[in-house]
Amino acid sequence: MRKFLLTEAIVTISVVLTILIVKNLKREKDMTLRVAFPYDKPLSVYEPTRIHYAPEYILLENIYSPLIELHPENGEPVLGIADRFEWIGKELHFHIRDNLKTADGKRITADDVEFSLKRLLIKRGNTHGNFHDLMCTDLELKSIEDSCSGIRVEGNTLILSPSEKREFLLPMMAALDFAIIPKSSVDPKTLDIIDFKNTSGPYYVKSDDGKGNIVLAANKTHYHYKENIPQEIVIVPSGIEGHESSLKQFRDGKVDYITTIDKLPAEKVIEFSKKNKGNLHTTMNIRTYVLTFTDKGLKKFSVSERIAIGKMFKQVWREYHKESPGFDSTNQFFLPFGDGGLNEKFEDELKELFSKAEILRDKKVSVSTIRVGDISLIQQIFEKDFPNVSIYEGKTAPSFMKNAKDSEIPDAFISGPDTGFLEDIGLISYSINAGYFGAEKDEMRSWLKDYMEITEKGNRISKLKELHFNVLKEGILVPLVNSPYAAFAREGWKVGISQIYANNPLWPITRE
Repeated sequence: MRKFLLTEAIVTISVVLTILIVKNLKREKDMTLRVAFPYDKPLSVYEPTRIHYAPEYILLENIYSPLIELHPENGEPVLGIADRFEWIGKELHFHIRDNLKTADGKRITADDVEFSLKRLLIKRGNTHGNFHDLMCTDLELKSIEDSCSGIRVEGNTLILSPSEKREFLLPMMAALDFAIIPKSSVDPKTLDIIDFKNTSGPYYVKSDDGKGNIVLAANKTHYHYKENIPQEIVIVPSGIEGHESSLKQFRDGKVDYITTIDKLPAEKVIEFSKKNKGNLHTTMNIRTYVLTFTDKGLKKFSVSERIAIGKMFKQVWREYHKESPGFDSTNQFFLPFGDGGLNEKFEDELKELFSKAEILRDKKVSVSTIRVGDISLIQQIFEKDFPNVSIYEGKTAPSFMKNAKDSEIPDAFISGPDTGFLEDIGLISYSINAGYFGAEKDEMRSWLKDYMEITEKGNRISKLKELHFNVLKEGILVPLVNSPYAAFAREGWKVGISQIYANNPLWPITRE
């Protein structure tokens, strides 16, 4: 009898344990987030010092962390890799978290931070800010071992010493250009990243097939780690040549999340959310679709001709998007109520300038579109009403095309950059590098250097507004419409990302 009872008890315990194991396995499986991603590149192209495209930024912000981050609701600097930061006189001090470790348990210290910033200066990419003109301006670093008067370490504190106290330096350090990369994860000779497992971010790379199929796993020692965030993230290439669209992948159960930087425009994601169960996220209207003339187009067309061409594109683009949810017409690159926005006087002057222009029908214009969605219907409109306009889908902004032939460069391009509404040196710098303020990069970089030397914010903003008005008045840049960014998660996942930034960190997405 006792033997029977003991056997029955063992069986009962085994059943209970089996149920618990199954539940745990199910829970673990449920914590995997499959993400539709508009990129199919290997990890080797992802480089914090050379960020050209939104997908690069999004992946990098999930595997690397900067010294400080920006609050998702108000944009104020908050703690990141640094657990304390303060200005002491003209110096900016960052104390690094003492318990910060990689997935393999390697400690990340102020020495790694110094290494990362020096590496940035040597690589000299830095599309989101101009760090070199603030630090080490007296020399050009050629080796990590070279000393820099503007960067030093005391204990576990990193100290930056610009020539003057510049308040914008602190929020600028939140850009992923300034991501902290453990020294041990970098080739000491080439300074290329060779280890994507030992990273500083909330996730590390578990696997990469070299074709865009990347698996990330949570670093449980990271300060952003929680049990209800995705424990594993599967990056699924989407919407590019040879890959299904994110919406089809979502319907077929292949992905659980469509990001803010999907290849599809926001209105398609918003429309999709109305017919499918899940949680929709939209930002403020911080994405501005603009027609930007290249150096080729600036030489080919006069100011009045560019204004006339711009008027034509305003007419077509606004008519096409008039029923699109979230879209509004705009005459400004920066949001009117933001730091770089123009008042009614300048707005009225721009409106009058365009109202007087007569649409040109006899000028041949070539225009590429960069990540603005399916343009087949737009093409049909131009073929019917403006047959001299050649509009096609391009792969990148002309400013980022290396060794391109003149025939490969369009007269202008249409894109939808994140313009924001707060002063953001990173975004301003990126806009310059992308060619939004004119094709003369050396001239614009000189402008940025002068801009960053202005210590009083009010005077900087006046200079920014002046630049903003001039590029609009000269038809270098023609705003068309603005829209929100949109993301969509499968039912059961809550999207907790910011409404004032286009970024898409994945750790704020949590299990409901």
